Amino acid sequence: MRALVLLAVLPLAACSLPGRETLAADPVAPQTQDIAAAAAFTGRIPLVTIQPNTVGFDAPLRSAVEQALAIKKDAAFEVAAEAPQAAPDATASALQSLAPLAGAVAQSIRDDGVAADHVSLAARAEGQAPVILVYVK
Repeated sequence: MRALVLLAVLPLAACSLPGRETLAADPVAPQTQDIAAAAAFTGRIPLVTIQPNTVGFDAPLRSAVEQALAIKKDAAFEVAAEAPQAAPDATASALQSLAPLAGAVAQSIRDDGVAADHVSLAARAEGQAPVILVYVK
């Protein structure tokens, strides 16, 4: 009888017990450009990025806003003008030059049916280049 039990257990002797490594998910490592992008935006990834002097941003912006609203009906949007931090006068000048475009982007979002109290404007001295970023809250 003892021999039968040993014969039954013998094949299992070559197996290791399941551990964390056996049951752990095997996640794909993030790409370095994804990590750099997340760090560049302080962990907040913008819905839309609009470069200065961009014309015709209405259709892509409308599509992005519609997709965000499909996911979250009461989504709020922040339109942020960002310019690199430099001398105070240079940063202020860069942000002032972005103000009309930021206002146009915010108005476009309101024209797409988003309530005015769900659209906010911001100006920051951040980033590597002057840009308009649209975030979803």
